[in-house]
Parts: sequence; structure tokens; C-alpha cells
Amino acid sequence: MKSEENLKDKTVSGMMWGAVGKVGTLTINFLSNLVLARLLMPEDFDCIGMLAIFLAVSNIFIQGGLGAALIQKKNPSRLDYSTVFYWNLVFAVVFYLLLFAMAPAVARFYGLPILQPMLRVQSSVLIIQSFAIVQITQLQKQMNFKALAIRNMAAALAGTLIAIPMAFKGYGAWSLVASAIVAAVVNVLLLWKMSSWRPTLEFSLASLKQLFSFGGLMLLSSLAETLYTNLQGLIIGKRFPAGNLGYYMQAKKLEEVPVTGLSSIVNDVTFPAFSSLQDDPEKLLAGMRKSTKALAFANFPMMILLIIIALPLITLLYGAKWETSAPYFQILCISGLIYTLNTLNTNIIKALGRGKIYFIIQIIKRTIGIVLIFVGMRFGIYGLLWSVACVAYISFIINASVNKKLINYGIFTQLWDVGPCLLVAAVAGALTYGLGMLLPIHIYLVMLIQIIVYIALYLLLAKLLKIEGLQTYTDVFTKMINRRKNS
Repeated sequence: MKSEENLKDKTVSGMMWGAVGKVGTLTINFLSNLVLARLLMPEDFDCIGMLAIFLAVSNIFIQGGLGAALIQKKNPSRLDYSTVFYWNLVFAVVFYLLLFAMAPAVARFYGLPILQPMLRVQSSVLIIQSFAIVQITQLQKQMNFKALAIRNMAAALAGTLIAIPMAFKGYGAWSLVASAIVAAVVNVLLLWKMSSWRPTLEFSLASLKQLFSFGGLMLLSSLAETLYTNLQGLIIGKRFPAGNLGYYMQAKKLEEVPVTGLSSIVNDVTFPAFSSLQDDPEKLLAGMRKSTKALAFANFPMMILLIIIALPLITLLYGAKWETSAPYFQILCISGLIYTLNTLNTNIIKALGRGKIYFIIQIIKRTIGIVLIFVGMRFGIYGLLWSVACVAYISFIINASVNKKLINYGIFTQLWDVGPCLLVAAVAGALTYGLGMLLPIHIYLVMLIQIIVYIALYLLLAKLLKIEGLQTYTDVFTKMINRRKNS
């Protein structure tokens, strides 16, 4: 009983510090991006977006899914950690040299000579980051999210402090490259200072093989996910006119503040928490249901409100030259409604050590996704984006169907759990949107009124209907306040 309470405390604390770290980091990056969006042109962001797929795919191979394998394994040894460390480092060097050699071909593919030196410089991040992977894994496994939060915010701030002055000086896309490198260096230095772990001069093929029995499937699954995610940017950069990828990237970055931020917190905290409950199906199911309701309560209203205020929000933050991003942003938010639920569902599969099942469903989902993207792009960039949104909901159906068999938590049960939150969020959204259409005042003032009215309506309806997610957050904050009073 004591260990169960300890896990609950660690999970709650992890959620809180995870939120601090993610929100803090995203806020710093977001504010930095606001400034950079006014100093740089959409074409500058195009360059970074075009290189993203090459760096992301390389990073997947470098990590090899071994970080997830270390978290999933109950008691990894010192030898396991050192083996993973040297694997990451060697493969980082290999992929850096590979990208260095590929740079001229990448530049020719896009017809942009500047991409050759840019890829060669930015890919050095792969080697730098390889020194941090094991430390991050250890801190996550220990659920020490306070250290990770501090590290994330400091690294983001360091990147910002180099990017903005360079953009002022007219370095264009190079300011974004420098930001990534500086942030990676600060990230590694802080992790080595915060963590007492150091690699020993030992490497085991047996350890690597054992970890790969789970991690190898995670690698292939992550590769499919990364290719699918970055394929969107590759197609937009290659097929559509210059600037479109920049508009898409700004819409994506803004959507990532609530969606990816919340999903990252969920992933970092629930995966180790669920892994510790893998031998207790009843507690695992109870934890999953509670997490689902709590996340739906926070995520649904955020996405619907952002859809409503998309245009004034984009122009206020980035300027009128970025208003083309607004409809892109709205479609991404529709996809974002289901994103965190997909994260929870896949974490259950990983936590149970079902690497083969996870791999198979990832391949199925991403194959469907790639087919739909190629079909959708025939109808222009909006067709492509709507295809991406459809894939998110197809993925939920597949994920929930698998979890019906694993923990008896299927599609209809999950929809029953999140339905009240979605209904309340939608009703509040419809009323708020209608109010905005009736107000003959400045667009930014309308947006402010809509935000206030929406939040008030949502919380009022949630309280009247006794939505469980509201009570969960109320209990968490009450416990935090009581702890402060008692400390």
C-alpha cells in the first residue's frame, strides 16, 4: 500500500514538474519564435523544415529504441546503460558522416544550394545529443522530472539568446541552425552535471541483444512514425510553392504548444508509471481510465478554443504576413483533439512490453497514413492536411481496439469516458463562436472576450454536470496546497 501511494505521489509530482518543464520550454521557444517570425521570412523556415526529416530519421537509428527498452526493463544493470551509451555515440558519428556525404544530393533535390553547408553544420547536433540519451532515460525512469524540467528550460533559453541576435544581424536561416546547436550543447552539459552516472569501459553484445528484443521493435515503430510525420514537410517543401512549408511550420509550432507539450508530459510520466503496474491489470486499467478522463478535460477545450480564435491569434502573434497559416492551424487542431488519447493508448501497449504488437499497429497506421497523404495531396495542401487529420482518428480506432484485448479498454468505453468533456467543450465552443459573430468590434477585442467567455462557460458546465476530470484537477491542486501548508 505504501509503495502504491509512493507511486501515486511520484506520478503526480512528475506530472507537475513535467508540466513546468514542458510549458516553460514551450513558452521560451514560443516567445523566441514570435520574434524570429517577424525577423525572418517564410523561406528561412522552409530551409529548416526541409532538413528535418533527415535529422529525425538519423536520430531514430542512433537511439535504436534502446531508451524505451531501458525504461520498460524493470532493473537495467550498469552494463546495460554503458552498452546503450556507446551504441548511441558510435551510431551518431556514423550518421553524421553519412549526412555530410549526402548534403550535396539533398541540396540538389530541393534546388537550394544553401542546404548543403546547412545540413553539414546542423547534423553535428546528432553527435552532441548522443551524450545525453542515457542520462535522460535514467532521470525518466527515476521519475526525476524536476531535473529534466530545469535542463529543458535552460537549453531552450540558451538557444533563444543566440538565435535572436543572429536574426537581427541578418543571418537568416543560420540563426535557427545556431539555436539548435547551442541548445544541444547546454542540454548535455547540464545533464552531465545533474546526473552522477558515468559510462564504464564495458560493452556487451548479450545486453544489446536483450534490449533489442523490445527496443528494436521500438526503433522500427519510431522510424515509421518519424517518416510519416516528416513526410508532410518534405512533400510541402518539394511540391508546393515557396513559403508554404514556412506557413505550415508556423501553424505546426503553434499547435505543438498545447498538443505536443501535453502529449510529451503524458508520455514521459505515464510510460514509466504504467510500466511499474504491468503485473497488476486492475490498477493499470484504473490508472488508464483516470488519465484518459483528466487529459480529455484539459485537451478538448484547448483545441476547440484555438480553432475558434485561429485567425486573430495568428495575426496577433506573427503579423499579417502569416495569416495564411490560420486555416492550416485549424486543421492541425482538429487532429490535435485526439493526439493525447493516442499517446495514452500506445503507452499502455509499450508498458506491457508488447513490442511486436506495437510495431505491427504502427506499421499499419503509418502505411494507411502515407497512402492517404499521397491521395490527399492531389487536392492541394488542404487535401494533404485533412488526410493527416483523418489518420489521427483512424489511429485512435486501431489503438483502442488493441487495448480492448489487452486491458479491456476499447473504443466505446473510451468514448463513454471522454464523451461528456467533448460535449461540454463543443457546446461552449458553439455559443462562444456565435457570440463572436455578433460583436461588431475589433477582431482582437472579440478574441479576448471569446477566451474569457469560453473558459467561464466550460468550467460552469463541467461543474453543473459533475465532469470527473474537473474533480481530478481539483483534488491534485488541493493536495499541492495542503502539502505546502504542512511543509
